[in-house]
Amino acid sequence: MGRAARANEAAGFPRLLATRLCGLRVAVDVQHLYKPPPSDHDRGAGFTLAGGLKVAEAQIATLYAQALVMWLHRRGAVVLCNDPAHGSMVGTYAQRNLEAFKWGAHAYLACHVNAGNGSYCLNEYPAGTSGAALAVAIGTELADEFAEILEHREAALTYVQRGFVCIAECDRSKPAVIVEPFFGDNLKHQALIPAPALVRVGEAIGEGVAAWWERSKS
Repeated sequence: MGRAARANEAAGFPRLLATRLCGLRVAVDVQHLYKPPPSDHDRGAGFTLAGGLKVAEAQIATLYAQALVMWLHRRGAVVLCNDPAHGSMVGTYAQRNLEAFKWGAHAYLACHVNAGNGSYCLNEYPAGTSGAALAVAIGTELADEFAEILEHREAALTYVQRGFVCIAECDRSKPAVIVEPFFGDNLKHQALIPAPALVRVGEAIGEGVAAWWERSKS
């Protein structure tokens, strides 16, 4: 769904908007955070912004994940997210993976930010699963929404590849995607780090999830 279609959705169909994603259950996991000792101080990659301000990957991912969760909720989806106070979606990645699908997640999103000065968004999923369709849908929305993101790429991971551990225990019959919407060390991509832009990042990811869900039901 492009920008014009999103505007029409919000302006003309408020009741439809609130029920668009009824029945959908999504796990949104801000990774690096909420690990057990000795990894409980992990915050992911560190980035230095113009002016010298330093920000951690987990801080950025938390903000866009919160916007994503709110976007999904407003459209009727049920979301499982990190809740240390109630012991939900905390612990090792394997524990979170298993919890999400025991809960009944239709999809699992592991929220990250990339490093390495690339110019694209990257969405990774376990090889041989249905994650490709969800990964493409999310990437398409991000590249459409942000001029700074020059293209979207998808990668099928095997157990020997870096990053696979993030989604290793996810249900292979359901899509699980490691979402890396931009590169925190790319100067142009750093325009997406201020909070208002991260809200848009989260909403664009939500649009991708919605597009995938609606296609999967057709």
